[in-house]
Amino acid sequence: MTHGDSLTVAVEATQRSLEERLGAALLPHRDAHRPRDYYADIDTFLAATSRHLASVEAVLLRQVRRTVPGGEELRRDYLHAARRLELTLSHIKGKLYGQAYVVTVTWPELWTTAHAQLDEHNRLERRMVGDLVRYGDPVTVEGLARQMFDVEAHGPTRPHPRSPHTGLVGLVARRMWAMADRFWDTAEGRVIPEPIHPAAHRHDSLMAQYLVADPKFDADATLLEHHHRHTRKHP
Repeated sequence: MTHGDSLTVAVEATQRSLEERLGAALLPHRDAHRPRDYYADIDTFLAATSRHLASVEAVLLRQVRRTVPGGEELRRDYLHAARRLELTLSHIKGKLYGQAYVVTVTWPELWTTAHAQLDEHNRLERRMVGDLVRYGDPVTVEGLARQMFDVEAHGPTRPHPRSPHTGLVGLVARRMWAMADRFWDTAEGRVIPEPIHPAAHRHDSLMAQYLVADPKFDADATLLEHHHRHTRKHP
């Protein structure tokens, strides 16, 4: 893997997963013997997307503001898109469970809006990842995928659009909602799939592991990296 590959691959895989879950939520379910399938697919999309939004806000935004030229503007653009998407997710959840405030909104309207907003979110997230790979510290960037996975694994599983999203207050709010969401997930028997695991980073040698302060002690690793050079023969 080269610099930034683990973050790029993890984010792209998560985005594909969210798009697939959105597609599954859109499919009609006609099996009268499995009425909960419709709810389960939508709930899964809501949970996976909510967790990913929380991980981006907790991990990527701070790095973007610190290291990317013009990062504050990019950060604001992302937050605006993420909040709009999260608000739509809350409307979908309300529609699914019969909340009165979305009774006049149709399912086609909600899904069209969600699809467009997810596309915009993904575009801005890919831009942030690309800029971090370009401008960020290589060792720091390599660790971001694992940090995002850790946040997703313990993050909120429901949309909370009016909750603080950044800073210390945002961190406290995410932890509070994550605890509450886990309680209700258990009470309702809601199945929450695992987030996408980041690819394990393999170093070429034990020395390379030592130099980047990330020793894995792979049994197959060589002590030093071997480079093959073509030598010129002198007459």
